[in-house]
Amino acid sequence: MRSLFCCVLILLSLNSYSLEIEGEFYIGDGANQVTVIGTSDFSRVQPVFAGFVSAERSTQVRYLQMSSREIDAAVRAGLSSDIDLVMSSAVDLQVRLVNDGYARAFESSLVVDFGWRGELVQLSLEPIVTIFNQSRLEGFEYVKTRRDLAQFLERSSDRPLRLTLYDPDVSGVGYLLSRQDIVQDEHFWSLLEMLSSQQLRPNCCSGDMINGVITGEFDIAYNVLESYVLPRLMDTPDLKILRFDDYQLAIPRTAFVPKQADNPDAANRLVRFFLSRDGQNRLAPSVRLDVIQANRGGGPIKPIRVTPALIVHLDHINRQRFFQRWNRSVRKP
Repeated sequence: MRSLFCCVLILLSLNSYSLEIEGEFYIGDGANQVTVIGTSDFSRVQPVFAGFVSAERSTQVRYLQMSSREIDAAVRAGLSSDIDLVMSSAVDLQVRLVNDGYARAFESSLVVDFGWRGELVQLSLEPIVTIFNQSRLEGFEYVKTRRDLAQFLERSSDRPLRLTLYDPDVSGVGYLLSRQDIVQDEHFWSLLEMLSSQQLRPNCCSGDMINGVITGEFDIAYNVLESYVLPRLMDTPDLKILRFDDYQLAIPRTAFVPKQADNPDAANRLVRFFLSRDGQNRLAPSVRLDVIQANRGGGPIKPIRVTPALIVHLDHINRQRFFQRWNRSVRKP
């Protein structure tokens, strides 16, 4: 087996669309190539791909890593026929693409317990957490809910804390999470205003937020992908995870086979392997589909439901209203 990492951005021409990709990787040496585009860091899905090509020696997996917005734009512009599977954490964009007719049905023999319309399937589940630097926060261990967090911030007004969260204007995941917080918590805007009363800096990425909390640049990071935090805990004793007792959001990572795919059979077999016990066991325990059943502390996990309702908040008018309210809360004059 071999893998190739492209350290710089490269341009891949998909029909008339120039697509920025963050890395290109190969697993296996078989002649039957299945090409996947996805948002997951390659290191997180590589064990699954490796298991798949071990079972199918004649197959090679080619993986192109890119952002969810790039994927959405590329699919709409017209993917080349060698793209066989589209994987993304932006479940709202994925549902809209499937709804707009860019996907083909999975094989009827592929049993999909976690999916939508037979064309979109959940491969994994990403719980969302809040993290903090315990060396800078006295008494934060008593914060258990979002209401507790708001009260803690109110008491800290004499020493403003440095906070961060996803910027929904630059992050598709950030927009999705904020919209889901609104669904789950009628006091979300009040919490956001309380966060903004501190030294709040919205951010693009979980990695940057985690690094900022570790270095002391931030005291608290709200709504971070847990799977990116866990590997950092052992070497960073002051980095702590807060799993709220009121609810814990979780983002499904989903996949579909594009209509023009040259190799849909191999794509179906790869998805079947992903969903198998062997495939799920090759994922980190924190992102497997059964994480919802794990005894992990905190309140109930609330996976974002894969339904057409996710499309509503992508509507231009709805986005405009959201950002008007967001800007009033976060970017105060």
